[in-house]
Amino acid sequence: MNFWLRNIVLGLFLTALAWAFFANQDFLLSLDGSLGKVDKSAITSTTTVVDTIPQTSKSKKDEYQQGRASTNAAAIGLSKFYANLHGDMDGKGPKIRNNIVYLPQPKGDLTKLLQAREMIVRPYKKNWQGSVESRPFRRGETLNQKLAEYSEQDGVDLIWWLNRDYVVKDPFRIEKNILKTALQVAKAVEGHFESGLSIFFCYRQRAIVIIESAPQPFLDEECILLSGIKTY
Repeated sequence: MNFWLRNIVLGLFLTALAWAFFANQDFLLSLDGSLGKVDKSAITSTTTVVDTIPQTSKSKKDEYQQGRASTNAAAIGLSKFYANLHGDMDGKGPKIRNNIVYLPQPKGDLTKLLQAREMIVRPYKKNWQGSVESRPFRRGETLNQKLAEYSEQDGVDLIWWLNRDYVVKDPFRIEKNILKTALQVAKAVEGHFESGLSIFFCYRQRAIVIIESAPQPFLDEECILLSGIKTY
């Protein structure tokens, strides 16, 4: 009796379970599909995170290139500013008489120019003197023109803060370092200036300044006066 009762109850339970499965078949299948979608979404999300890493690296590289471009633009702009310091006289160019080129008075604030240059160049050591080479000055060239060219080759900017330049009449050569070369050239024309000339090497600004002798607080403090260097 108990045996048959137990089997009847088990049969009813299995019958009810089968009926419940078929009655909720759509719900169970939709639940299985939802689980599959969640897994796929997780994989896609992981892939997206991995893909963003190279984009971050590229962004840093772009910032670096932009920084270099900005620095180069500042340097080029300052060089052009130096080149246009004297400009043309009355729009017709400087006057030349007896191998003397008459230039307008230098314009601008020399101290600010040097401070601006200090921000875009790496300083030289205080005892830097440059390379020793045989530097020719040929007939028809000007002292400022050639000295600026040779200074640039040694990574130094020449600031010719004078209202006169000189055309080379008889060619000559100077075989010394760039500082002694600049000093010798300046001393050769010093007699044309009533107060004489002062030649400074500004190692922090990587510049050679040739200027009429007068009190120069910034140059005296920041730069080295080259008048004590022997040129022979």
